[in-house]
Amino acid sequence: MTMTMDIKEQYLDQFEHFIKSLPRDAVVLKRSLDEEIQKRVLEYKKNNSQTIPFDKNFSDLRTKLESRI
Repeated sequence: MTMTMDIKEQYLDQFEHFIKSLPRDAVVLKRSLDEEIQKRVLEYKKNNSQTIPFDKNFSDLRTKLESRI
């Protein structure tokens, strides 16, 4: 089962202590962005994602914004 939890910073040490008290394979902790970052890295490595140089993207954005003024 997968579950998402938000732990208040003040209780983080107690929560980690509790998790460590469980059997070693009972819980697998992942940071919230780990999976998303890994997915994006794999997409990039497979050339499935398109990247745009910053200066090109910025120029396009500037042109669009200037046209609205």
